[in-house]
Amino acid sequence: MAVPLADDRDRDILEYLHRCGGADVHELCELLGVTRTAIRQRISRLELMGFLCCELQSQARGRPRHIYKVTPDGLHALGENYRDLAVVMWEVISGVEDAVTREMLIARVRNSLAARLGRIESGSASLGERVDHLASAMRDRGFNAESDHQAGLPILRETSCPFPLLADIDDRICQVERQVLEQVLGVPVEFLSRCRDGGACCEFRVKVPLSDVAEN
Repeated sequence: MAVPLADDRDRDILEYLHRCGGADVHELCELLGVTRTAIRQRISRLELMGFLCCELQSQARGRPRHIYKVTPDGLHALGENYRDLAVVMWEVISGVEDAVTREMLIARVRNSLAARLGRIESGSASLGERVDHLASAMRDRGFNAESDHQAGLPILRETSCPFPLLADIDDRICQVERQVLEQVLGVPVEFLSRCRDGGACCEFRVKVPLSDVAEN
């Protein structure tokens, strides 16, 4: 999952630079009507994210100009507004009349999501360590996820719903996500709370098998 843009001003900068083929700090200040300090802070962050690169452009007089241009990753970030497409595709899949075909398509979506996170083999780590590893893998893919062991049983917490529009229209996407976590961890998982139901976060509690009780 790509790192999202922070706000519309990030998008304005990338769109402008892509449209004009590059610009310096002075031009960006005029575009957004902000100070050079504010622009440099944004540019530095976008460079660290890999969305911008800097090139030196020689001039007839004076020092070379620092021209900022959009990288391929920056172009991808500009185009990654898939929310409407995701909703339409989910509505098409869930609206398939043949139950066997519909469940096969949903299973493929579930398996693909699980494959992106990677299966965590139960023999290589304790259950708590597997939950920690899963939370880390989810953060690497852009999810706001954390693990919590304070309640006795391992809990995976998402501080924001990764599929808010889909969850609003169809509860099944929540079940798909729960099943994805089960596939990755190799153990049953249950909901403790959901953003869809008005909760502050989505929480999943692992149902600890008897074989894992001693290590947790």
